[in-house]
Amino acid sequence: MNLRSALAIFHCLLALTLAACGHSGNGGGNTNLRVVNAIPDVPSVSVTVGTQSVVTNLPFQGLTQYTGVQSGNQEFKVSANGGASNAIDTILGISSGANYTYVLYNPVASATGLLISDSSFATPASGTFGFRVINAATGVGLVDVYLTPPGTDINSTSPTVSSVAPGGVSPVLSPNAATLELRVTAAGTKQIIFDTAAQNFANGSNYQIVVYTVGSGTLVNVAFLNVDTNGTGQTEGNLLANFKVLNASQVASPLNVAVDGNLTLSNVPFAAASNYVTIADGNHTFTVQATATPGSNLLTLQTNLAAATDTSIVLNGSAGALVGTVLTDNNLQPPAGRAHIRFVNSSPNQGPLDVYVNFSKQVSGLGTNAASAYVEVTADTTLGTAFEFDFNVAGTTTPVLKMANTTIIGGHTYSIYVIGLSTGLQGVVVKDH
Repeated sequence: MNLRSALAIFHCLLALTLAACGHSGNGGGNTNLRVVNAIPDVPSVSVTVGTQSVVTNLPFQGLTQYTGVQSGNQEFKVSANGGASNAIDTILGISSGANYTYVLYNPVASATGLLISDSSFATPASGTFGFRVINAATGVGLVDVYLTPPGTDINSTSPTVSSVAPGGVSPVLSPNAATLELRVTAAGTKQIIFDTAAQNFANGSNYQIVVYTVGSGTLVNVAFLNVDTNGTGQTEGNLLANFKVLNASQVASPLNVAVDGNLTLSNVPFAAASNYVTIADGNHTFTVQATATPGSNLLTLQTNLAAATDTSIVLNGSAGALVGTVLTDNNLQPPAGRAHIRFVNSSPNQGPLDVYVNFSKQVSGLGTNAASAYVEVTADTTLGTAFEFDFNVAGTTTPVLKMANTTIIGGHTYSIYVIGLSTGLQGVVVKDH
């Protein structure tokens, strides 16, 4: 055996070894498959193809490298959290000698598996790289993707990839190789919903990105997948996060909110919520002042805004005892014809509450400055459906607030806040997404 043959055999063995890293599959098939877990509401999934376990306990935002599987018509099963039932059970055809990416997305109740052939990439022309986009972003809609020199104002340029539909895969494009900033916007807008540090897109290489949701109704994360021998890749966290503020306080004046010393929200009145504000993710200092007494902080609150998430901050209490409650919002798209609702007790002196939806108890003992889990209801997606929400003193039949004929529209997520003192409670309905 000559040296060239020996090196070729060594490289083949090395590639197979690397492809087996980071997954639980046994390999040994005549085609290659990698898995991307973008199902946001379960901790992990397991995938089998035919009789072969491809990966077990793959966490959300996790991805494998290529593993060998058998070609032909194969049964793909995806189970969540080691459950006995399958979130996905379907037959898919896979060709011999090909490479595939299997993207799992949507909430687990409507989980979807998208099988994509990576063998459609050709060798890029000199000075370019291959690039395409897979949209697995739940509830975000069509997206545009920009690849630009770092710091470029996207208002002065057109998207690299336009209007990729949910569950869609763009054509393969061939941009010029360079170090580029990748940004994602809602299609047809300049509203940036993903931004990350500049990446090196190398001459002659092929890449695809998976756009997916973490929990925000607008912001997304991105998995960068190399189309190479081993199926390498990594996720890239968004540099952005969203927050909103609800004024449930007993301060007589509207409130101003500054973030890291910069006035961000002005004149937020009692019983009103701001829209979401997009800022950098990470740790921030929020300061609250009454509009009537500028320069005097009523509250200083430090909190971390996680990448690609939505957060609500509820301001409650008197001027001398203002409290900020930080809530993580789950704005994933509800199933068709359904809506998600959570309840928040923001009365400073009412005490725990039981919550009834159309006279049926859904939440027990909701404490002060606490939020319930989300409740799913059936609601018309066009005109909405009227509900009655009743709030009783916990463990009693004594109602303290009734909200009759409250319209909830299917396909959206709501927060319903109980605010004010016990002698004059109010209900505030906020459509978060």
